[in-house]
Amino acid sequence: SMCQNCLVKTIHSVHSHFGWDNSFTPVETVAPGSMLEFKCMDSSNGYFTSASTVNDVANMSFDQINPVTGPIFIEGAEPGDILKITLDSFKPSGFGWTANIPGFGLLSDQFQSPSLALWHYDKDTLEPAAFSDFAKVPLKPFAGTIGLAPAEAGLHSVVPPRRVGGNLDI
Repeated sequence: SMCQNCLVKTIHSVHSHFGWDNSFTPVETVAPGSMLEFKCMDSSNGYFTSASTVNDVANMSFDQINPVTGPIFIEGAEPGDILKITLDSFKPSGFGWTANIPGFGLLSDQFQSPSLALWHYDKDTLEPAAFSDFAKVPLKPFAGTIGLAPAEAGLHSVVPPRRVGGNLDI
């Protein structure tokens, strides 16, 4: 479908928060059909870098996990409406990480020691990234956490325990 309002507006990562709350002031108001570009942080909110080590895993702050960028107000949208959002493309950074964080995530009872793998890949070709000397992992960017603020007042977190969520990688 054609964009009704094709002026692309950029929403920068400084406009992020941790959860959904309908009292947050929108950083942008757009008409239905608008195209937006989001410059988002990763799920660690930039905590892990190329210089990170496994020792950094233990010091990770859980109140900074899964930042969401926005919020955006859509003209005419009301509580109870269903919104269709098309994710047109992703522009990966060339860096990523995978961590085992003790006490967090699936199988946390079975994998209790911290670990950290840092990923460097070609952000233009998305060639599979090397995982040790024995394997390559295909790269498939995904949206991570996306959602709508509910009509109910208060903060709705994106990390457990959650009242509402929108984590698309699960």
